[in-house]
Amino acid sequence: MAETGIFAEKESHENRSWLSHRLADVVYLTHTIVTIWIAIGWLGTEDWMLWGVVILYASTEILWLIRSDFCILTDLERRFRGVPRPDSVLEQNFIRRLFNLFLRIDITPERSYILTRTWGRLSFVIASMRLAGFIPF
Repeated sequence: MAETGIFAEKESHENRSWLSHRLADVVYLTHTIVTIWIAIGWLGTEDWMLWGVVILYASTEILWLIRSDFCILTDLERRFRGVPRPDSVLEQNFIRRLFNLFLRIDITPERSYILTRTWGRLSFVIASMRLAGFIPF
């Protein structure tokens, strides 16, 4: 199984309550839905789907800028699980965890970071161009 950084050290967060872990699971599920929406939402046929991509990714970029590249949803999940904040952004590993869960592929933290930014920005541009009418539905 892939090394998942700070989330791999189960001993540091096993003493959290059941409710705390369920709240962390809700945040993780929300994070997964937002990530998948941004990744494939530009394929949608309705304007509201495209607006969702544009708004979600623009918000994500703004939050990364304000929070020194740390994801607010990862930090919230981490807080509920009682996991310490990593020293480096590359140790967040949310995308690595998703790749391992869905595709059983382990990617490096650096590739995860690059993939996240590149795919998100590409989705944002395509969704924006479709909304502007440059790319037909």
